[in-house]
Parts: sequence; structure tokens; C-alpha cells
Amino acid sequence: MKRYLITSLLIGFTFFLLSSVAIGSSKEYKVIRAVDGDTVVVVHHGKEEKVRLLCIDTPESVHPDKKQNIPMGKVASDFTSHRLMGKYVDLEFGPELRDRYGRLLAYVVVGGENFNIEIVRQGLSPYYTKYGSSRKYDQDFREAEKLARKNKLNIWGDPELTERYMRLKSKWGQARSEVSHR
Repeated sequence: MKRYLITSLLIGFTFFLLSSVAIGSSKEYKVIRAVDGDTVVVVHHGKEEKVRLLCIDTPESVHPDKKQNIPMGKVASDFTSHRLMGKYVDLEFGPELRDRYGRLLAYVVVGGENFNIEIVRQGLSPYYTKYGSSRKYDQDFREAEKLARKNKLNIWGDPELTERYMRLKSKWGQARSEVSHR
């Protein structure tokens, strides 16, 4: 009986220690730069990594083809920079860890909130489903976009951008709708 009690206590204590380590290690990503509205650079274990935020696509602000860059892209980039720069964040990865450019693919969680959804809520991106919808956050993204569109926030307040994104969303709904992110 005494041996069982000691073993149970050791197992419980070990579990407690391991869960504490796991919780503490989840915020090891420090945002050091916003590349644009939907891409940031983080440091993890001393290494810089670009992170492409899942399920959003903000207007361009640093595209090599300067004609692609628009003022709303700068607004989105500034918003991301202001909200994330210097902060420690959690990253929730999708089923594919990296995109074809080598960037990590993730949801950025800051202060317990999914920042990707906040970008959509602010009207700085549509819910980007070209490569599939979010299994985990689908309803949250849909509600955030609905609210931003209703209030004509940012891209949804510009008739030209609204038309462009609605045209793209129509295409996204037809292409690859069976693929899902985490």
C-alpha cells in the first residue's frame, strides 16, 4: 500500500512537472518584425523564422512588383507590427508546417486570442480559404468577417477592394474546398 502511494505521488508529481514545462515552453516565439500584414518574423531558440499567418491574406505592402502595393496594405502591416512587435506569442501550426517559400504556417495567439481572427475582425483581410478552411476556427473566422463587412471596416469600406475580394472568395469557394487547415 505504501509503495502504491509513493508510486502514485511520483507519477502525479512527474505529470505536474511535465505539464508545467509544456505550458512554459509554449510562448518561446518572440515577434521581432512584421514583414507585412500576414507575415511576421519570430525568434525561436535563437533562430529567426518567417511565419505566414493561416487563413488570412492582407493587401500587399512590400510586394516586389510595386504596382501590387496599396495603402490598405500599409494599414494592415502597421496594425500587425503595432500589435505583435516585441511580444511573445504562441504558434498553432497547421497540418503543413511550411509553405513553398519555407515560411512556417501558423495561427498566432497573443494574450490568449487568435490574432489571425483579429485581422479579419478589423477588416484587414477576408477569411482566406483558397487553400482550405480552418477546421478549428471556421465559425470564428466567418463571424469576424461578417462583422467587418457589416461595419464596412477597412477593405470592406472600399468598394473596389470589396469587389476584388468578393470575386476572389467566389473562386476560393470552388477551388480546393475539401482541404482543411487544423
